[in-house]
Amino acid sequence: MPLTLTDAQRTELEAAADAEPRRRCWRRAQAVLLRGQGWAVAVVAAALDCSEASVYAWTAAWRARGPVGLREGDHGGGKRKLDRAGDAVLVGLLAGDPQLLGHHATGWTVPLLRTKLARAGYAVSAQTLRRGLHRLGYRWKRPRYVLGRPDPAYAEKKGP
Repeated sequence: MPLTLTDAQRTELEAAADAEPRRRCWRRAQAVLLRGQGWAVAVVAAALDCSEASVYAWTAAWRARGPVGLREGDHGGGKRKLDRAGDAVLVGLLAGDPQLLGHHATGWTVPLLRTKLARAGYAVSAQTLRRGLHRLGYRWKRPRYVLGRPDPAYAEKKGP
């Protein structure tokens, strides 16, 4: 079905295309504009390096909702594995001493934290845990060994 654009619609689409910094959204407005100029779907798809199905879908979205229909939706992504409640559990663990919880370690390690979090219902990977620690502002540093204070009685003990 051919697409006919009014002058107002054409101006609105051109303004939307000009104002759009992302190529993906710009292509959608361009597809509708080219269809409005009488270009065939196959030619528009080839010119914009997309599929014909995309051109049909973008045109249908524009007909149904106007320029708003050409906007990108939420890309989603996975649910955060360590949410705010998990962060709170992690902070609570880090505030305590692992030896008080029956462990032989003198400091928290990623495997130990993963085990504790899994028991609390947050089965996360080591990388996710490290990202969470970084997001919460924790930094891991290797302990630095320093000599103890000098013995005040050293000279007496050493002798002449």
